[in-house]
Amino acid sequence: MSNGFFISKSNRIRSTPFSSRNELAGVKNYTVYNNTLLPTIFKSLKDDYYHLIENVQLWDVCCQKVIEVKGRKSLSLMQYLFCRDFSNISSGKAYYAPIVNFGGGLLNDPVVFCIDNDHFLISISDSDLFNWISAINHSKEFHAEVNETDILTIAIQGPKSEKLISKIFGDEIKSIKFFNFQNFSFNKENLIISKTGFSKQSGYEILLTNPKNGKLLWDLIIEKGEEFNIRVGCPNMIERVENDLLSYGNEMTNKDTPYDCGLGKFCNLDTDYDFIGKSTLLKQKKEGFEKDIFKIQFDFISENKQVFYDNLPVFKEDVKIGRATSIVWSPKHFKYVGFFIASKNIMNNLNDYYILDKVNFDLSNIT
Repeated sequence: MSNGFFISKSNRIRSTPFSSRNELAGVKNYTVYNNTLLPTIFKSLKDDYYHLIENVQLWDVCCQKVIEVKGRKSLSLMQYLFCRDFSNISSGKAYYAPIVNFGGGLLNDPVVFCIDNDHFLISISDSDLFNWISAINHSKEFHAEVNETDILTIAIQGPKSEKLISKIFGDEIKSIKFFNFQNFSFNKENLIISKTGFSKQSGYEILLTNPKNGKLLWDLIIEKGEEFNIRVGCPNMIERVENDLLSYGNEMTNKDTPYDCGLGKFCNLDTDYDFIGKSTLLKQKKEGFEKDIFKIQFDFISENKQVFYDNLPVFKEDVKIGRATSIVWSPKHFKYVGFFIASKNIMNNLNDYYILDKVNFDLSNIT
């Protein structure tokens, strides 16, 4: 059930090998992400938040579909696809890497796992990339192998995650640095374990292919995690907004460039090779990027007001100056927080990075 409505399952909306575990753990809300069920709430948004930042949680994030690219010219294909500089890419490292269309608009913001210089895994956010990558590979004659994999991803997130995962895989796992990964064996299967995850509370993601092993590992994690007060959980909207984690489809779409969303540092326009969207982004950079994304805080009624997922227009003296999204009550700031996408010229005239009482929201479409 999601926001009071049942989700009708079909071949277009997939469950995961861990959906039954989520249901046993009392999942209350789902969303659909890459045509796959993703839990959004277990006890309550706030209760889940406090537990995540204090303990450890196990997440089913199989919705993070994984595309495999391999072959002799796979690095050339990756360099052409992504606006991040892959000249010195190294095996064993993961890279947050925006991908744009020919107009510079964001198509996705995946994490790329470099298995080797001719073998990559692309863990995508919520938009299809397989057809795009396949089409570019074919039309530009890179002749790489591009596959939709059956890789399953689960995540261990929270400040106690290292203590928990080392009980299962040993102290060696403590040596993995942020956005790096290593191979580990579980029940005769080779796993990838990376120090990544969609939270700022520290954690790991585990990539595997065998659903039976996945369930065995899930149950073992729950068993070993009892002493750390483990719960089954999910990405938490309060935690991600407080920590400036952007969500594709919410804060950014194909109408935004990486520079519009504060992701310019992951977009390298000075590479000595071409990539999709480079010429457009260079032109826009010369003219000056018009938009940027900012944090917003404001008071409104009470913390019991519902979360605003939709984009909402922001006004200053009856003039629309931008849009706000992912607005949620923050226990840390004791205010509503969210993201504000606006013209840089507007922001230069507003002085404050955090807009407090200078905006009002059109709530006519909120019931």
